[in-house]
Amino acid sequence: MTQDKKREAIIEAAKKRFSHFGVGKTTMNEIADDLSISKASLYYYFPDKLNLYAAVLQTIIESEQVHEPDFLKEKDLQKALTKFLESRTESIIRNHNIIEYLRTIGTSFPPELEKLFTLARTRDIKVVAAIISNGTKAQGAKTKNAQKLAELLIDCFEGLRNATFNPRTNFSLEKAQFYEVLKREKELALIFANGLTG
Repeated sequence: MTQDKKREAIIEAAKKRFSHFGVGKTTMNEIADDLSISKASLYYYFPDKLNLYAAVLQTIIESEQVHEPDFLKEKDLQKALTKFLESRTESIIRNHNIIEYLRTIGTSFPPELEKLFTLARTRDIKVVAAIISNGTKAQGAKTKNAQKLAELLIDCFEGLRNATFNPRTNFSLEKAQFYEVLKREKELALIFANGLTG
């Protein structure tokens, strides 16, 4: 097995275990045992659980890129934003046990994770900016700065999620609560789309 394949196998095994048991309850020994490799071999690829966790998050973020063509080929601004929001919500629900670990880290994220969040936000802004440009152009409207509008909209979506989830001391939420946030995000997207396209 090549080094790249071995690294991918480790990430996949960690993702499965994190999804099932949660990150906090998973040890590096258990991941090594799942793969029938030595702990030393595991540490060769990932010096600690945080770095392995960051790699798992990165694969989740990258896997979402396959949906981008669906958002970008939709010419109706509201429908494109809705597809974007629904895809993101389904990913959060699917990977809930992995993502909830972020709540235990606190407000100061380690550099390994901060870099990932910056990349994910940059990607989201780029996609939403393209959605805005495509949607307004298709409806004969003009936008001066789709990038700035995308940043504003992403900030608003984050604000809705934070208003719902931050006051909670744990992250044990039901699917219905995620869908309630999605409903509010869609309402905001509708107001936003109507404001741009009249």
